Amino acid sequence: MTYLVDLIAPRSWKDGIWKGIAFVFLVNLLNFFTTILVRGIPFNAAPEIINTTIVAIPFVMIALGSLYHQRALQQKLTLLATTDMLTGLPNRRAFLARTTEVTQGGQTGALLLLDADHFKMINDTWGHSVGDVCLAAIADRLRRTLRPGDIAGRLGGEEFSIFLPGATVEQARAIGDRLCRTIAVEAEGADRDVRLTMSIGASFGESSTPLDRLMAQADRALYRAKAEGRARMVFWSDPVNDPPDPDIPLRYRLA
Repeated sequence: MTYLVDLIAPRSWKDGIWKGIAFVFLVNLLNFFTTILVRGIPFNAAPEIINTTIVAIPFVMIALGSLYHQRALQQKLTLLATTDMLTGLPNRRAFLARTTEVTQGGQTGALLLLDADHFKMINDTWGHSVGDVCLAAIADRLRRTLRPGDIAGRLGGEEFSIFLPGATVEQARAIGDRLCRTIAVEAEGADRDVRLTMSIGASFGESSTPLDRLMAQADRALYRAKAEGRARMVFWSDPVNDPPDPDIPLRYRLA
């Protein structure tokens, strides 16, 4: 049903005119076959077409108008279901779905998990309204930094995630370094600019690497970035004294 509504509903007034003409033509065609084949009487073309068209036009307009509004409602519901309203980024479910689609298509790339440093202190000091402004500022930083085709989303709270399709490790590091730079936020309710940074954990995936494995690796790298002083990016593959086991499940799951 959703597919039919999306297919038939007009997308503009010009599209509505053309589809209206097509439906009126189909109604006349149906009337022609009904008159000749079912009723078995001659078809008087001019009067029949005029009368059928006059009767059909209002119903076609009402039907197309209803489908237009139904399509707009479906788009709004889809937006609400897939978008984080505070930041305007895709929510967790939408981010995982889009990234899964890309990775299952054989695309390599880098996965980044981002967490705002000392965010609880910001909320405790200035209140959640200032915290919300900071989250919106982080989302704006992501949009201004990422390349066309990159996928960003808010996983929840102060946690964000990015997938960089086709990026090399060096390109991912360059993007991560820019994202780690201090963000100065001017927010009503704060007695001075709020300065916040982000810690980033990253993993690099081949075409056959499952997304949940990438998430687990990036999550461990994020914990290392926090432990090493915050405001930095750490790749899961970076050498450490005691490398974590990537098969141990962590917080992130695709379910």
